[in-house]
Amino acid sequence: MGLTKVIAATNNIFVENIKPDCIRHVINVTIDTAKEFHDCSHVYIRYLIDATPDWVLAEPKSLHGVTHQSKARNDSSNHFGHRFTLDVSKSWHHSSSETAELVPTPLLLLLLEVYDVNMWNRQKSVGYGFTHIPLTPGCYSIDVPTWRPHVTDTSLQLHDFFLGLAPQIENIKYAGFPDDGNNDTTVLGRFPFSTEASGSVKVRFDTMIQRGRNVLEQEQIQTSINLHRPSATSNAVEEVIQTYHRAKQRLKAAHDALLR
Repeated sequence: MGLTKVIAATNNIFVENIKPDCIRHVINVTIDTAKEFHDCSHVYIRYLIDATPDWVLAEPKSLHGVTHQSKARNDSSNHFGHRFTLDVSKSWHHSSSETAELVPTPLLLLLLEVYDVNMWNRQKSVGYGFTHIPLTPGCYSIDVPTWRPHVTDTSLQLHDFFLGLAPQIENIKYAGFPDDGNNDTTVLGRFPFSTEASGSVKVRFDTMIQRGRNVLEQEQIQTSINLHRPSATSNAVEEVIQTYHRAKQRLKAAHDALLR
């Protein structure tokens, strides 16, 4: 009886439960391994999903979380295998204009903050990183590079070594997008904030898509139009043939004029 319920729940994951004009993304995210975090014995990762208001989230609790602690192996790697599911949807607006401008995809980021726990159970941040979450259906494996604030002052280095008081950023969202009040910023710059490279985190994404009824109908109509519309290649070939026939006619006319 219990197995039947589990199978029924699995089969109902993509039941028609979204609005007709929406596109739903179900993304299985796996925080797999962390590498090259040297001098770190036990590591865990805090993650956060940064989504713009265009996204509708089915489970707001899945926006943040923490992995378990992992002891470093001989090759300075930490294994987690921490998996969670992200269920988001967005509205889809159809435009009948063939020259309509492309609408930018709403921002959806995975932010990571790596922590080290030493033998005295002191915790400190040893890396920040981010990656764009893939929205196209498929399986992806991404190595996310991380960075951390660069400490040059001797007293701060001593505080970091003995007390674990490493400098940390106040808001983890700064790791992926600067909170400078300028929404048009497309380039992430940290000048004059001094940073240094840290390790990397391997993350796997399995992305699935469910489209609403209206979205599917419009896509089928557009596909039918494209099938009956001459392609750019066929148009180019036709133009070459017509140019050849015009040139042949002019050559024949010039030849006949010489024979008269």
